[in-house]
Amino acid sequence: MWTIIGVSHCVLQRRYVRRRPFVDRPPGDYPPVTIIRPIKGLDKDMARTLESSFVQQYPAPVEILFAVEDPDDPGVAVVHALMARHPKARAQLLVGRDSVGINPKVNNMVKAYARAQHDLLWICDSNVHTDPGTLRRSVDLLLDNKRLGVVHHVAFSESPATFGAMLDNAFMTTNHCRMYLAINAVGVASCLMGKSNIYYKSALESVGGMASFGQYLAEDNMIGEALWNAGWRHAMTGDLARQPAESCTFAEYCARRIRWVRTRKYNVRAATFFEPLTESLLLSALTSWALARLWGCSAPTVFTTLMGCWFALDMLFYYRINRGPPPSWPWFMLSWACREALALPLWAVAIVGHTVVWRGQRFRLHARGAVSVD
Repeated sequence: MWTIIGVSHCVLQRRYVRRRPFVDRPPGDYPPVTIIRPIKGLDKDMARTLESSFVQQYPAPVEILFAVEDPDDPGVAVVHALMARHPKARAQLLVGRDSVGINPKVNNMVKAYARAQHDLLWICDSNVHTDPGTLRRSVDLLLDNKRLGVVHHVAFSESPATFGAMLDNAFMTTNHCRMYLAINAVGVASCLMGKSNIYYKSALESVGGMASFGQYLAEDNMIGEALWNAGWRHAMTGDLARQPAESCTFAEYCARRIRWVRTRKYNVRAATFFEPLTESLLLSALTSWALARLWGCSAPTVFTTLMGCWFALDMLFYYRINRGPPPSWPWFMLSWACREALALPLWAVAIVGHTVVWRGQRFRLHARGAVSVD
């Protein structure tokens, strides 16, 4: 784990601190892009997150497709206001629902996927905003390496307002972000989260098309794995998919962590079972016990030292990838400590169950990530 932490900090320095500049190539070399943004209800700072698609500094045509199921959805008004603010943008709102599986996100956006005019697709969640140069840097990677099938951006939580949101923020900006960077840097398998991903539509069609992944809750992971197995590699830019943290209670945070650990158990079983061995408290406890038994070291001293080093590296990681401190260091440090303490108990609860509740609906999980309504 210390090696993995070291890898993540090296990636952080090379990719995020020294972010790759734009490649000097003729504007005509850039292909047109379709941006798909599925909408469901109102997200925090939604106007700001959606507007980031309108202000991308990209030299080729960009089509923006917003997908929503209900014409009375409160997010529709936000989209109309943005389209009025940017009248020159090629933006369109698509309304309706196609039932291709149990995944509501896939059901919502398959109409936009079918309508997309361009082969290059950027699928971006409605609660995410990105830097204006994100699209160009991503396409630069695709143009430089023809083996790439996906360019993705790590999710980064910001501006938590409740304690539950602070716990989620601490997880997303340290443990999750650190592991995500390290695993993708090693590149031995697919590791993909669907907040902000750029695909070739033709590549997606070659592995079954968007509709074929409607049977999974974690469609992002399954798409990434299918493309990986088909020979398409993945890459990341030095951009963050910044997500304003949604207000949630302590119980809602716990339920969310349990839901996604339980879902991962059916997608990446071996990695999920060994997940506790990536957590600071358990590893520090095991190491202090081992050194005390083997060499007579003081277990409390070893444990305190290891936890102090882990904490310091996570704080440094946050500061450098965020390019600045959190709104409140005391609250962030408290939420980090609570998150670390909760990790093993929540994992234990998640690992023994077979059902999850998502958006008010209970689902039963099956082998290889498929689900059914319970």
